[in-house]
Amino acid sequence: TGLSNSMRMGSVAEVALDDSVALRIRFEGPPPPAEAMYFRGPVLSRFDGTDWRPLTPSFPYALQPKASLRVSGPAVRYEMTLEPLRITTLPLLEATATAPQIEGWRVLPGPELQWLADRAVYERLRFNAEAHVNFQHGPVAMVLGLQDHLELPPGHNPRTLEWAAELRRQPAYAQASAGVLANALLQHIRTNGFTYTLAPGEYTGTDTIDQFWLDRREGFCEHFAAAFVVVMRALDVPARVVTGYQGVEPLPVDGYYLVRQSAAHAWAEYWQAGTGWVRADPTAAVAPDRIRRSRNLLPAPGLLAGALGTVSPALLAQMKGAWEAINNRWNQSMLNYSRGQQLDMLRRLGVTSPSWEDLALLLTSALSTLALAGALWAWWDRHRLDPWARQMKQLRRELAALKVEAADFETPRALASRVRQHFGPRGETLAALLESLDQQRYSRAALHKPEPALTRAFRRAARQLSSTAG
Repeated sequence: TGLSNSMRMGSVAEVALDDSVALRIRFEGPPPPAEAMYFRGPVLSRFDGTDWRPLTPSFPYALQPKASLRVSGPAVRYEMTLEPLRITTLPLLEATATAPQIEGWRVLPGPELQWLADRAVYERLRFNAEAHVNFQHGPVAMVLGLQDHLELPPGHNPRTLEWAAELRRQPAYAQASAGVLANALLQHIRTNGFTYTLAPGEYTGTDTIDQFWLDRREGFCEHFAAAFVVVMRALDVPARVVTGYQGVEPLPVDGYYLVRQSAAHAWAEYWQAGTGWVRADPTAAVAPDRIRRSRNLLPAPGLLAGALGTVSPALLAQMKGAWEAINNRWNQSMLNYSRGQQLDMLRRLGVTSPSWEDLALLLTSALSTLALAGALWAWWDRHRLDPWARQMKQLRRELAALKVEAADFETPRALASRVRQHFGPRGETLAALLESLDQQRYSRAALHKPEPALTRAFRRAARQLSSTAG
């Protein structure tokens, strides 16, 4: 699970089923309000009727709309610890103005207000950055590249396109601005029985927007965002889908606010002349607490979590918070041990010109030493038997040679009875020794450890009985 460079109906809901941590964020000052906590990931503008994907521009680069970030007000400074994403887009807080400095990485601005790493993120990263809650971005006048954000696949969702055309024919919307049309769509969502749910059922076929917008009206954030963008494009307004995360958990853990995969989100942007790209979150129209208070929809808990939550929700929250704190401290301590510090350690060990090959050799040697130590411990533990159990093992071996059955769970007194049944008076010496052992081990005057003399006497008696029987 995790963010992806594609989206279809239900894909974000699948990510939201994952409760693992996606990122941790710590603010220098007060955190921004929950409704401003948008962490911008892949932007998806190409729609083929089923999947949304990043835009493949139809116009030359010079004619493409640029990000053109314009900020106002104080900056929000933060430190982020990012878990492995497996994509190149870094989900930074909107709108992060400058590239974060990450040792060994190159981070470049994307054309759609994104920050892109020079390779997919397969390791945990920590960096500092700053963002602006108040911002505008994108071209303020029409450019040719914006036409790409009007495209719709031919032959798909005809009823939704007709619905949009009917809205345009109304006098109040015939010449309406993009902002007025967007507000009309959001009002339609608020007042026409739409439901926000993690389990809307599967949307199939080629006209999934028709099914959602006009029939079932049940969906997760990607359903609302995708339908909003399709209708806005049908109204001749450039629009696109933005994916990422929205909101943080309300209480910080060790000073870090947690963003889980369950906070995965999809929202929309539409273009307005004189302003540029404007965020529109249709989910807020049907489930305002999702945005204003970061109240994510969560799947049903497992058996253990459900039981703990039923008995004591506070206890479950405390256990979860304690584990996250331990995990975060470990992660932060490991990230503090930078590559430079690793090379300094080699110098202290006497390596005059340390290289990555030296570090790899040291790591291999350390792992080999640990493996050898583990093997020695396993060998020692295998032979570290309870002395009473060792003595009984020896006695059972002698009884087996005499063809007397002796199960591991049987006590010495039970074995003494069996010896008498098997040998009669000839086995009395052996039986008496077993009863002595039983007293030494289980009586009130039990010994701390077995007597070696008893073991030797038993061995002699057994062999004598064997020779007599022979």
